Amino acid sequence: MVEIRSTLDIIMEKAKEVEVTDEDKAAFMEREIEGKIRGFLQKFLDGVLNKERFQSEMAGFEGKRYETAVSILKKECLAQMTLGSNNQPLLEILQDIAGIDTGPVEALISRYREELTSKRAERQTLLKKHLADRGISGSAVVPNLEADPEWNAYTVDLHDRSHQELAAIERPS
Repeated sequence: MVEIRSTLDIIMEKAKEVEVTDEDKAAFMEREIEGKIRGFLQKFLDGVLNKERFQSEMAGFEGKRYETAVSILKKECLAQMTLGSNNQPLLEILQDIAGIDTGPVEALISRYREELTSKRAERQTLLKKHLADRGISGSAVVPNLEADPEWNAYTVDLHDRSHQELAAIERPS
């Protein structure tokens, strides 16, 4: 009589042939830690997890896992930075939990904001002049920068350059 094999039996037989390498184990560990760090960070940013609890969760990682967790935390914080908005919670995590000097990141954000503000004023002045040359002037005339293709191209370029600098900060020395 022929034996009918279940799907589970077939899978288990195939699984015996699969070998998990050390590289695979390291990749699994990193993905697991990355998921936990992302979860902790999101809960912190949402106000569900306070900084002390975040620190205790990080302390749960030991040895090599802790080093990996700090590296991932740094990467995640820098990836979530939005140069034009408030990054204080992320900077606080980088400094207080990951133990990283946030000076270079804060300097980059400051330079970004200063350059954007300066160029915005320059561009508005230029656009007002162009409008005045066409006979459109007065105190109520306010150029719409968001409709200006040159301004949009400039802001995209500035954003990209600044994020490249952030990525350079992210890489270990």
